[in-house]
Amino acid sequence: MRIDPQTLANPAQPQSKGPAANLIDSLSQDFGNMIDEVNRLSLEADDKIEEFATSPNKDIHGTLIAMEKAGLSLRLMLQVRAKLTNAFQEIMRTPI
Repeated sequence: MRIDPQTLANPAQPQSKGPAANLIDSLSQDFGNMIDEVNRLSLEADDKIEEFATSPNKDIHGTLIAMEKAGLSLRLMLQVRAKLTNAFQEIMRTPI
């Protein structure tokens, strides 16, 4: 009899995932990537602001563009989160 090490590590976890679990994993990964991108743009904007404040060469356009990108990406992420939350709540209200 062959014992799977994965089963020993996670005995409560089923062997195969269904389509719903795959969808949840995919959405989770996509949303995680979106959060990472928003964070990257925010850090980039922070760097531009610091550079603008300390550098003798003032790049106001680059700084404002970086700030706007960061703000826009954050608003987009919040809208996507709200849509996902509403979809989840709608599914939970669906009678079986």
